[in-house]
Amino acid sequence: MRRGPLLAVGLALTVLAVALLTWVLQRGGESAEALPGTGTSSPSASASTAGDVRIRIPAIGLDHETSGGGLTPEGTIDPDPGILMWFQGLDRVPPGRVGTAVIAGHVATGDRPDVLAELAEVEVGDDVQVVEDGRTIPYRVTRAGPIDKVEVTTDEAVWGVNTSRSRLAIITCDDAFGFRGDGHRRANFVVIAEPA
Repeated sequence: MRRGPLLAVGLALTVLAVALLTWVLQRGGESAEALPGTGTSSPSASASTAGDVRIRIPAIGLDHETSGGGLTPEGTIDPDPGILMWFQGLDRVPPGRVGTAVIAGHVATGDRPDVLAELAEVEVGDDVQVVEDGRTIPYRVTRAGPIDKVEVTTDEAVWGVNTSRSRLAIITCDDAFGFRGDGHRRANFVVIAEPA
């Protein structure tokens, strides 16, 4: 068989896999939708390679510890209420490391605000800090805003290859685009921060 058709099929499968990637954090402790092609969970928080890491966003009064976590046995991203989780999987890294750290939390649990309730108030230029073992690493927000949940799945700042610099992608649900028929929000609010 010629290499051309094989390369085309491989490229098509890769594009399909990326297009199917879903990132949906839901209100009220509901689980996120499954990531495709993942029948097993990623490493759990106990497999974390980071020490005690906190995320601080002074503009919204956030100062919260993080924990590493992967997918649930059902293949969903579902941090527990009150947890700020950095995602272990898909070549993402702990906060403060070279690479992209994807940090997720809920905006609300039931009728109560959750850990990222104020994330939509963050603006470009705001400071973000990663604090680990008494050392503070400063970041500055370079992008902040709502994005359709389908578009998040192919967002290069969140999921693209990054082996050259540290980046934070902080994600929660957002009401900006309303709700789907099943009651789930249509948007995420995404904050991208780069070293200051």
